[in-house]
Amino acid sequence: MSGGWNTIESDAGVFTYLIESLGVKNVQFDELISLDPESLQELNPLGVIFLFKYPSDETPRDAPLDGEFDYAALEPSQDGDGPVWFAAQTIQNACGTQALLAVLLNKDGPQDEGGVDIGPNLREFKEFTSAFPSEIRGEALSNSDLIRETHNSFARSSPFVSDETRLATADDDVYHFIAYTSINSTLYELDGLQPAPIRHGDAGACPAEIFADSVVPVLQKRIARYPATEIRFNLLAICEDLRRRARDAGDAEGLAREERKRREWRWENALRRHNFVGFIGELMKGVTADKARRAGAHEEWVEAAKAATARRVEESRQKGRAGDEMDLS
Repeated sequence: MSGGWNTIESDAGVFTYLIESLGVKNVQFDELISLDPESLQELNPLGVIFLFKYPSDETPRDAPLDGEFDYAALEPSQDGDGPVWFAAQTIQNACGTQALLAVLLNKDGPQDEGGVDIGPNLREFKEFTSAFPSEIRGEALSNSDLIRETHNSFARSSPFVSDETRLATADDDVYHFIAYTSINSTLYELDGLQPAPIRHGDAGACPAEIFADSVVPVLQKRIARYPATEIRFNLLAICEDLRRRARDAGDAEGLAREERKRREWRWENALRRHNFVGFIGELMKGVTADKARRAGAHEEWVEAAKAATARRVEESRQKGRAGDEMDLS
């Protein structure tokens, strides 16, 4: 029986090492600070992952607020384009991994043609699920031991909360990941909670070269529906490994910057996995043992601190009196 899916952070380092663990080659995530088409397009992105607070009153609709459901995209087109790989979200906490896979599995192909080497594991999964309807694809993804265990390996370690109790409740703020990418030169929103891919704009009107110019207004329009006080959004670009780009361009400074970023990501991911309860317990035992060896020392420390505080108060009072006398002269 499959286990549960834990919550993972919307973090470029988490997602980069997650897809590398699944076998994806020469791809990384980069966090975007602002909705700037120029900055986004500089990354030559494969797509973006958008995290937002999911409205508590959200109900199914016959049509999305923006764009339109493209059920035809789930079938091969007459001009030979393959169908969009799209899976329904069938389990909680998996939407981040599902969103990034929605982009990568649709970008599987030769790298010299703008494709991605997704590796044997994901390629096998894609081929296995290619003939399934979106609901069964979602079930297959949720029940994939490899994908689930890799996903869970990047969750923060918590010794006090079990997988079952970490599920969101009705009182929690619920956040959701969705993906935007250009497929067959068409801008699609891939949201596993929707019945089909959502097409934005006309078919064929969004080649990869103008992806940023097309997706930024869609994101801005979506964000504008929230109150001005709502700032809890996160946007990650999926792009070529920037170290590889820096090497190809002979950019030593850029390469050093990206290598430093990778070291920081590895350190942060190690901290996420580590359980510090044992360390803290040993530290407290050591402090307690030291106090026991030095009987009465604790009280001496307290009294010394009180005396030092009293001296500082008295010195401040004396300085204040001297200042008053000077003002009166």
